[in-house]
Amino acid sequence: MVVSAPEESDFRPGDRVAAGAMHGGYAGRIAVPPESVFPTAPGIDDAEAAALLRNYHTMYFALARRGALRAGEKVVVPGSAGGIGTAAVQLAKALGAWVIAAVHRPEAIDYVGSLGADVVLPLTDGWLAAVREHTGGKGVNLVVDPVGGDAFDDAIRALAPEGRLLVIGYAAGRIPTVKVNRLLMRNIGVLGVGWGEYFLTHPGAEQLFGSGVGQLVAAGLKPPPPVRYPLSKARDALQLLADGGVLGKLVLEP
Repeated sequence: MVVSAPEESDFRPGDRVAAGAMHGGYAGRIAVPPESVFPTAPGIDDAEAAALLRNYHTMYFALARRGALRAGEKVVVPGSAGGIGTAAVQLAKALGAWVIAAVHRPEAIDYVGSLGADVVLPLTDGWLAAVREHTGGKGVNLVVDPVGGDAFDDAIRALAPEGRLLVIGYAAGRIPTVKVNRLLMRNIGVLGVGWGEYFLTHPGAEQLFGSGVGQLVAAGLKPPPPVRYPLSKARDALQLLADGGVLGKLVLEP
């Protein structure tokens, strides 16, 4: 909630807002520039609004701008049970894509299915063959890869001609490399997604892409219930996250 705001801004004390911050996010109050602030969408509580912040903004930027996703295209998301994967599945569906979600954890299959994915697969040996089967052997137009590691090579092979792979992160630990002859032979592209670098060098980007997410929320998108911990239990919460015990987003509440 806004405590004070510059007169020339669009905000007033008492407004429900969300804001991105590079430092100080655990504080009870924080000062942020107006261009990093946007209204909280109606119909969601503060924890849900926090869950929409970095992951959903990153993925809206990734899909809409970097990947130039078009309605009707096919998307696969390896590692779709975490915060980025959850956002990728929901936003790709909201933008009109047909989505395959692949998950490491067997216990996450039902959870990811509840997000609206058209197909949910285990991310084990043979997942590439399953993707090809579900796409009639053609592959997908877009891969959203927050995993890297050993799955990366198969993710490249999962692309149809003129497909795009979005590099979001390296959750598996190993930073992969790509054989550029694969890019040449099938006219495919590997695109980096650096949302933090982008909004730091493009004033107004946070409000622009935050507005896009807000419009999708107004049209019915809602993040799955976040895992909530009191701020006093932050150490336990972060350990649970490090241990892979969180599905979706974890939120600390004051």
